[in-house]
Amino acid sequence: MGPIRQKTQKLRIVRAIESWRVLRWGTVALPVLFLVIVDLLRHTVFQSQLHTVPGSLLTYAITGAAIVVFSAAVFDLVGRLQAKITEQNRRLSTLNSIVVAAAETLHLEDLLSIGLDHVLDAMKADAGLICLVHLEQQEHSVASYRGFSPELAARIRKSKLKDDPVADEVVRTGQPVVIERVLEDPRVTEVARREGIRSGISAPLKSEREVNGILVVATRQERHFSAADQEFLEGVGGQLGMAIRNAMLYRQAQLQNRELSALLAVGKAVTSSFELDEVLTRSLDTIIEVTSADAAEIWLTEGDEELVMRCHRGSHREAFLEHTRFRVGEGFPGITAQRQQPIVVHDLPSDGRFLRHGVIEAGFHTFCALPLRLQGRLVGVLAVAALAEDAIGEPWELRLLGGIGEWVALAIENARLHQQVQDVAVLQERERIAREMHDGMGQVLGYVITQTLALKKLLADGQIGDARKDLADMQEITRSLYADVREGILGLRTSPHRDGGLLPALRAYVEQWGEASEVTATLRVSPEAACLHLAPAAEIQLMRIVQEALSNVRKHARATAVCISFEHHER
Repeated sequence: MGPIRQKTQKLRIVRAIESWRVLRWGTVALPVLFLVIVDLLRHTVFQSQLHTVPGSLLTYAITGAAIVVFSAAVFDLVGRLQAKITEQNRRLSTLNSIVVAAAETLHLEDLLSIGLDHVLDAMKADAGLICLVHLEQQEHSVASYRGFSPELAARIRKSKLKDDPVADEVVRTGQPVVIERVLEDPRVTEVARREGIRSGISAPLKSEREVNGILVVATRQERHFSAADQEFLEGVGGQLGMAIRNAMLYRQAQLQNRELSALLAVGKAVTSSFELDEVLTRSLDTIIEVTSADAAEIWLTEGDEELVMRCHRGSHREAFLEHTRFRVGEGFPGITAQRQQPIVVHDLPSDGRFLRHGVIEAGFHTFCALPLRLQGRLVGVLAVAALAEDAIGEPWELRLLGGIGEWVALAIENARLHQQVQDVAVLQERERIAREMHDGMGQVLGYVITQTLALKKLLADGQIGDARKDLADMQEITRSLYADVREGILGLRTSPHRDGGLLPALRAYVEQWGEASEVTATLRVSPEAACLHLAPAAEIQLMRIVQEALSNVRKHARATAVCISFEHHER
């Protein structure tokens, strides 16, 4: 309650106290004054007439009648004062109930519903409604109503203030508008006749002198709304206006938390995985969970002229998979890619540009598509759809879709770069294998071919002993080649990334290498080295170094045991 309203309330209390004082002293002074006047008249002007028996009776009759009339007037005045005080107490109780409700709940719909019930009860009205006012959009919408038809409430949903003269006047002036004969007012005659209303008053709900709502109270009988009624509604308007502001701030904070949580969830998915399908699935699920969308999809660019659906989540999957490719400029995804501007449509059945008829037949009315850009380059399109016509209409939803779209574009680019890195790594590994095959297997096979020709000549010349000696050498060389091939295959199968890290992969490799080479192999790791975390590229290089070292041990050392030791030394 503001300072002006507090001052008004105090003034009303002072006036009530003064009225009681006047009544108290009047009930004492007026009878005394009346008796004095009667006695004076009896002893002066009407002395001869009133000192007789009939005169005395007349005097007593007049006095008794005066006492009866005076008592009736006093009782009537007391009754009216009591009724007025009772009504004021009822209305003060109503204001107190609204204050308590505002303190107990920040859920706006519940609060307005409770407040409207209290006001209608206090005003003894037949119908009422509360509208929320959006000054930036110059719109108002029904938030709670009683006694009015649902059709009226549906019409006052994001309707323009300029189309409602009474609401526009209330918002513009910040003062109540009283219409005691609504059927004679052309501004509301049609609505009043349809709803059966005869009198009404519209009061502003204000917070910090700004109108953020409208309270309408109506009756089905003609009624005079007194200054006390207007003052009461102004008090209610102040309380509900402040409650609306607090609830809006609370709702805004909740929406911001939801936005941040959604963006954090998508950001975590993008930064923790290079699996594009996993990231896209989690992103679309988050969109459906947080916004009013019922389905969502991601389209990726394929070349410069085509879009391909990569991922779809939500209801009616078969309807959306009716078309999985669009050329740029074709369908809403293609139009979005061509214009590189967001598109929002709330009436799909009437828009011929939407080419997936199965989606319309499934009951979808709203479709929103946003381009996914990274560093000025289009990488795809994010699209969402909803069954409701008024879905995806809040600014925060579009803002959230834009934020998630930025993360998705980054995920698409990361996946592309990751694939390029993998392709380069595969090429490098192929080059290494080719080099090793050329340096090792190729030379050995060349030697075997040469020795085979020499062996044929020895057999043709009958030199059996020399032929046997060459066969033994070839057997030893091919056995060594076979060991090299097995060792190479074992090395290719071992991967730190796939096997849980460098040390687990290295332990498995050393164990298998020892069994294949018939050499006792052990791996020792110091506690300090076990806690180290190396970059993936460094782990791969270190694995290759160990593999090459063990290969040299097998080929050249003729060892029966080998030990690999990992230690960490501070520089």
